[in-house]
Amino acid sequence: MKLLFAFLGISVAGISGYMVEPLFRASITGKESAKAVTTQPQEPLPQDPDLPTEPVEVVPTFDYSSLQPSQLPEKVVLKSSATAMALGETDSLTLSPGTKVKPLRIEGDTLVFRVIGTAEGKIAVAQTNLVEILVANPPPPPNGELSEPVVEPEPTEVVAEPEPQPEPQPEPMPTPAPQPEPVIPAAQVSLDADGIVALMKQHLGEGKISEFTVDQVIDWKAAEEETIDGQAYQIGIVTYKADTIFGMRNVNAKALIKGGSVVRWVSPTSGLVIE
Repeated sequence: MKLLFAFLGISVAGISGYMVEPLFRASITGKESAKAVTTQPQEPLPQDPDLPTEPVEVVPTFDYSSLQPSQLPEKVVLKSSATAMALGETDSLTLSPGTKVKPLRIEGDTLVFRVIGTAEGKIAVAQTNLVEILVANPPPPPNGELSEPVVEPEPTEVVAEPEPQPEPQPEPMPTPAPQPEPVIPAAQVSLDADGIVALMKQHLGEGKISEFTVDQVIDWKAAEEETIDGQAYQIGIVTYKADTIFGMRNVNAKALIKGGSVVRWVSPTSGLVIE
């Protein structure tokens, strides 16, 4: 019987020590129970304003809506595919991105361009590098306009002193008026083959057109006279080297000559004017 009481006493003492021990641990050891330790949630650190941020890409802009053809650059590069067709032709030419074309005019947000002499096409301005060129090199004022108005000074009144009257001189004998030299009408001026070639070389040498230069020409010749729109013209033909999307090609151009002067250059096949 005593053994039973002893066993019960030991059991009660063990259970009581297990339950009371955590309460006295902090006062005895100075350490909190692992169950009583809680962690506070960490607040996010404020962002440092001095830290660099990612740069925002700025797309260049330029107001090209009022530009005249004379203010456009010589060449622009296509950023996407486009097509071009020569006047009177039925087959269109496909142009790949990276092709250089000559801008002719702007219609709203569309650029009208020319390639390979006479073929013309259209493409959105945003699909070319026109804006980048205009931002880097602003266009000059249109032909015939001044960048700044010229203000002429107002005339000042000058009171002139009366000049002494000269003594009368005897009137000289009238001399016969010289007879003007006869002027040959422009329509009667006619050039031989050598004169036509020399005139074409002079016209190209003066830079009257931008499509090609005198240094690109590899052949010069005179052709038979033609009547176009009721007007008779002497004809000159040149062949020049041109860098096209198909590589270096030989291209022909026809000069319309009247009155000893080159009136204009046209394409022999389509008749379009070459500027």
